[in-house]
Amino acid sequence: MDLNRFFEDLASQKPVPGGGSASCVSAAMAVSLMEMVAQLSIGRGNDKIADEQFKNIFQALGKIKTHLFELAEEDAKGYQEVINAFKLPKSTEEKIKIRKKAIQKAFEDAIASPLTLMKTAVDLLDWNAYILEHGNKNAFSDAGVAFYLLEVAFEGGKMNVLINLSSIHESTVKHAYTSEISDLENSFNTKKRLIESQMKDWATPILE
Repeated sequence: MDLNRFFEDLASQKPVPGGGSASCVSAAMAVSLMEMVAQLSIGRGNDKIADEQFKNIFQALGKIKTHLFELAEEDAKGYQEVINAFKLPKSTEEKIKIRKKAIQKAFEDAIASPLTLMKTAVDLLDWNAYILEHGNKNAFSDAGVAFYLLEVAFEGGKMNVLINLSSIHESTVKHAYTSEISDLENSFNTKKRLIESQMKDWATPILE
C-alpha cells in the first residue's frame, strides 16, 4: 500500500477509502511499533528462549501487517459494492427486488473486513501485553502507543460493523453478528484492563 496516496485519497471527497480503511491502517501502525520493540528486545541478555520468542513474534507480525493492508483495501471495495448496489436500476418490480437483494448482500459482505479487524485487534493484544511485560523497557512507551492504536482499530472496526449491520433486515443475521460483537468486546475489554494495569504500574514511579 502506498501510504502517501492513501492519505491523499482519505483526505479527498472520494467515498473510499474511509474510516474502515483508516482503522486497518491504525492497526498496521500498531503492529509496526510492536515489530520495532520486538527487534529491540532481542539479544539484550542471556535468555535465548526469550530471544527466540521475540524473533517468532517479529516474523508473525510482519505477515499480519501485510494482511491488515489487504483488509484496508477490502474495506474500501466493500463500501464501493454498497454504492454500486444502490445504483442498480429500479424501473420495474423485478429490478427493484434484484436491487434490494443486492443491497442486502453488499451490506453483509461489507461487514467481513471490519469484523476481521476486530478479531485481529483482540489477538494482537496478547502480543502487546507480552511485549510490554518482557520487552525492552526503553521502548515501553512505543508498545504503549501500539496499544492505543489497537484500541482505535478495534473501536473503528466495531463502528463499521454496526453501521452496516443497521441496514440489514434479516433478524437472524443481525442477532448472530450482535452476539459475536458482544463476545469480541468482552474479550477485548478483559485484555485491555490487563494492559492498562501494566502501563499504570510503569507510569506510577514517574508520576510520584
